[in-house]
Amino acid sequence: MSATTLTPAQPAPGAPNYHRRKQIGAVLLYLLTIAIMIVIAFPMYWLITTSFKVPADAASNPPTIIPTRFTLDNYVNAFKTAGVPRAFANSIIVALAATFFTTILGSMAAYALAKSYLSYTIRRGLMIWILVTRIFPPVTTAIPYYVIVRNLHLGDTHVALIITYVAYGLPFVIWLMLGFFQDMPAEIEKAAIVDGCSFWQRFRRVILPLALPGLAVTSIFAFIYSWNELLYASMLTSFNAKTIPVVVSGFISDQFLRWGEMTAIGTLMVIPVLIFAAGAQRYLVRGLTFGAVKG
Repeated sequence: MSATTLTPAQPAPGAPNYHRRKQIGAVLLYLLTIAIMIVIAFPMYWLITTSFKVPADAASNPPTIIPTRFTLDNYVNAFKTAGVPRAFANSIIVALAATFFTTILGSMAAYALAKSYLSYTIRRGLMIWILVTRIFPPVTTAIPYYVIVRNLHLGDTHVALIITYVAYGLPFVIWLMLGFFQDMPAEIEKAAIVDGCSFWQRFRRVILPLALPGLAVTSIFAFIYSWNELLYASMLTSFNAKTIPVVVSGFISDQFLRWGEMTAIGTLMVIPVLIFAAGAQRYLVRGLTFGAVKG
């Protein structure tokens, strides 16, 4: 009886090339990701570094990519400019108030449109009208809106800006929250009805806690819009309610550009947005588990 000899298994043809191609693909993917992140982060890097540059480096040609001389004079001079501290306070008041009312009113409207409390024809018509108002650019209604605000004697007030930002932010919030409410299981609301909850109790105690992820996302976008808006802020305010984007635009003239002060205020303007986004992120994570049905 002859003994059979066992030969070691041979690698499949092309296996080394496959692993090599996979490694090369992974390296290229990482390089592409790094390149995209550099492109995204470079404007922020340029903003921050320019705010600390001396005037000669800020306006140098070719530009100074990596500064070697730093100064805080840009921040000092920016806050010495008349109206800057007041403008920061106005922006915070207007942005927080507009975000609060936009999120609350928008979520209530989206909940009513997502459920069958209204007929299909009415709901569809309202949704189309809301979408149409979102499509119109704000500049098309700037002049008639200014006339209305002036006739109501609301010029240069926080109320005028808050109402404006709520009006223009509602369509976006409604359409964004509409998807969250439509995807919400109907059994949860039915259980609340069985427990004797009224419409407002269901919305406040059951629906809103479950919609916290959507509320967090919409509040971030609403805050960013209210914080950065320039057109209506420059048109409806003159001194008392002037916001920080209007002040920054005043650093641009036909004779010079105050790059140092502009970038200094621009850097500081990022901080409230980051703080608000960090706070909303906490509720975003909490909303994923809060209010779940327990067995």
